[in-house]
Amino acid sequence: MTKKSIAAILFSVAVVAGCGGQRDPRAYPGSEDGVSWEEASARFQMTLPSCPVKEFHFDVQPRLTERLAFAFVASKSCVDKFLKQYGDDPANPTRKWPVSDPEPRPPFDADEMRQFGWTYDPKAKADLYTRLETPYHAKFAVFVKPGIEETVYARSLTSGFPDPSK
Repeated sequence: MTKKSIAAILFSVAVVAGCGGQRDPRAYPGSEDGVSWEEASARFQMTLPSCPVKEFHFDVQPRLTERLAFAFVASKSCVDKFLKQYGDDPANPTRKWPVSDPEPRPPFDADEMRQFGWTYDPKAKADLYTRLETPYHAKFAVFVKPGIEETVYARSLTSGFPDPSK
């Protein structure tokens, strides 16, 4: 090999290495490096609603732990369409807040909620939906906080896998 071909190979490797690992600015700290929302959502076949959303952020973990969590703010009609798109009924949540358990508890793991900056008021009205399912059969729980616009926290319960017959 000539010095010129070695230099070309090293330059190519440097360019490829420099391109990988770019952090998606919408990703929460600690999300899998170099994985965009588009790549993460493709793993689960979960998309954002087609209507306008604000304050969107996501977290995806590597395939061994296989978690997808995301949050956004949107109009009630937008959130309702999103729930229906994945097979849940906006008028029939799995659980309503405030909860009547002896001790109030968050809708998701408290450490994860802190990590993502997700908040809830155990005395405020909110709904939890747990029947969302994607085409890959990934299942999601979605916590919806009502307001002028609704705040949505979504977290995968199972990852699902593509159907190899399709």
